[in-house]
Amino acid sequence: MAFWQVFTGFSILAGLFLLWPAILSKKEQKKSLRSNAQSEVNNEVHQQHLDELSRTFDRGEIESSELLALTQDLQDTLNEENAQIEAGYDKPVTSSFKTRIPILILVIALPLSALLLYLYVGAKPDWEIYALNQQRIKAETAEVLAVVDDQLIERLHERLQQRPDNQQAWYLLATVGIESGDYDEAVIAYERLMVMAPETPWLRAEYSKALFFRAGSTITPAVRANTQLALKADPTLSEALGLAGIDAFQSADFRGAVDYWERAIAQLDPHSAAYSALTGGIEQAKTALEARGESLERPVADAGTAAEASKKERAPSISLQVKLRLKGGIEVGDDDTVFVYARAWQGPRMPLAIQRITVAQLPTTVTLDQSMSMAPGMDLASFPQIEIVARISATGSAIPSSGDWQGAYGPFDAATQKDVISLEVNEQLP
Repeated sequence: MAFWQVFTGFSILAGLFLLWPAILSKKEQKKSLRSNAQSEVNNEVHQQHLDELSRTFDRGEIESSELLALTQDLQDTLNEENAQIEAGYDKPVTSSFKTRIPILILVIALPLSALLLYLYVGAKPDWEIYALNQQRIKAETAEVLAVVDDQLIERLHERLQQRPDNQQAWYLLATVGIESGDYDEAVIAYERLMVMAPETPWLRAEYSKALFFRAGSTITPAVRANTQLALKADPTLSEALGLAGIDAFQSADFRGAVDYWERAIAQLDPHSAAYSALTGGIEQAKTALEARGESLERPVADAGTAAEASKKERAPSISLQVKLRLKGGIEVGDDDTVFVYARAWQGPRMPLAIQRITVAQLPTTVTLDQSMSMAPGMDLASFPQIEIVARISATGSAIPSSGDWQGAYGPFDAATQKDVISLEVNEQLP
């Protein structure tokens, strides 16, 4: 409804803009437009006659008294003709229906052309998807939610047929599929996203979750493989850690399950349902260990493990404080995703280290280190100068989009950076 109100208002303004000078302007302006041309012609003829009289007088063909009389006659004739012009053009410039037709056609064609252009080239389908998503968020009953979900999925399919490379639409389709229990839909959407953004660890973790639910909450080889790939790229992903803990628990590796789940809850809001569920799982794993007569104590690391740990300790580590600040009283949702990552200054845009949290966790201290590298040779020690970026995404997309809020700090040398970096999110992307 809001779209049509705005469209109608702008169409009326455009019509008035076209009609005002052609039909609604003052009569004096119209008379001036029509009479100026004829008056100029009369003045030129009058001047030609005066010049001819002057030459006749110079030749001695007329007396001075005759020159004066003839000059006065010419002036009277000019005045009379100009008066007739003024009296004859009191009617409007657009004086008949036929002369109004081009203007009326233009008034009608302009908004229609704008509407057709917007429908086929613009973002009206995205506006409709946004409106349906807002209805979905505000749905008060399961019946209403189911109806809105069906409508939203149908619109997303239509939009993706028009623009199959729309990553935000694919992600929203995957999210709706997960939350509505349509796991086949979610898996298909995540698979398309994985093709478009294969080097996105958190996306692979969510894909693993969709596979897990589709398999009836069972760890399949596909779930296990994708979970481990996600953790290899980003060891702090809470969803991947949760799945890895389930895999370990189902394999009777209770110590491993506790380790995964404790790392997962370190990334979660203590008041969230996921935190409570994982805490309960940790207690079950501890009980199972005690039933087998085992202790939760970790074994002493061997020389190779100790060397690897020492290497990680020597790796560049960056700790930054993210403080949320939005201009003009604009608010964001507590569940909106915050991506905090380091990237090369004036180099490849791939993150060198990344963490994913929510707005509800702000302000907080996020640690980025070399273990969070997404690819070999692309870590904090690979470039002499880096920058830190924190970006809030309402859609959860790792790809920046219009309307996201972000802050940046840099460039600086990661190896020599010792102080905590204070970073504010205060700039909206156009």
